Amino acid sequence: MKSAGGFQGLFIGSLDGTNFAAGGRGGRGDGRGTGGGPPAPRYEYTPEAEAERKDRLQRGYEDPEAHCHLPGVPRALDQPAGLYPVQIIQDEKYVALLHEAMHDVRIIPTDNSPHPRTYWAWDGDSRGRWEGDTLVVDVSNFNGRTWLDMAANFVDENEHVVERFSLIDRDTILYEATITDPTVFVTPVQMRFTLKRVPAEQQILEYSCLEGERSLQHYTDEDGGKKRRAR
Repeated sequence: MKSAGGFQGLFIGSLDGTNFAAGGRGGRGDGRGTGGGPPAPRYEYTPEAEAERKDRLQRGYEDPEAHCHLPGVPRALDQPAGLYPVQIIQDEKYVALLHEAMHDVRIIPTDNSPHPRTYWAWDGDSRGRWEGDTLVVDVSNFNGRTWLDMAANFVDENEHVVERFSLIDRDTILYEATITDPTVFVTPVQMRFTLKRVPAEQQILEYSCLEGERSLQHYTDEDGGKKRRAR
């Protein structure tokens, strides 16, 4: 499967609730959806980090994604279902993820090579390897500035992610991520959801994000937006 390019194609979060980011009938039950699907990730913070998260809840407009920064990992794949697809391009040496949202690009070498020593970025640095037909990606070297969602869950520069991409049928990828961050979380955070292949005639479209456009979903009612301020 890996040599045949089985992951190659355009994928998106499913609308039937199997992707925990899906809204409407699906969703993961954390306020962004109303139905079944995989359970929400559990975030067990250190006392200091929990205090920081509560403070960030009052300042949702500081979410870096609201300022057009890259979402980071794994948030780039945890986008509202049906909105922002990801194009996967695969050859013998690399797997590339081309996200419509923010035009975010990840190029993943699959030779299990080491991470660089002096490099830090929003998406960190990704190094992949194949375990049978499952792509396993080790991600580190984060800049420590990303949020995991709009609920103020966050990580710092000690974030480390192990991702697993498994093609469970021709049109479905099971995505699993384990997030560790010893200065933020007491226990690892687990995420699990699916990505569905979209029809071949569809394609990635232009995405425009203008810093300062005041995303109404990030600004509270007191700031002229739609989000209620946490009490």
